[in-house]
Amino acid sequence: MNVKRRKKIKDVIKRLNDCKDDLESIKEDEDEARDNIPESLQNGDNYCESEECSDKIEDAISDIKDVVESLENI
Repeated sequence: MNVKRRKKIKDVIKRLNDCKDDLESIKEDEDEARDNIPESLQNGDNYCESEECSDKIEDAISDIKDVVESLENI
């Protein structure tokens, strides 16, 4: 692979890492908001939806890490 294409891959890796960082920040905000839900409402729909969203974001973060690792091995 030539230098130009390697540079493009490095740029993609950087953008993916930026997206991962953004998702981690969003997940932290969601987790913090969920932690502040009163105990009496923790069995409600909003709480369950928040947990589900955090889990999906965590899955996306993991997927991005896998893609970055694959690209770094090129």
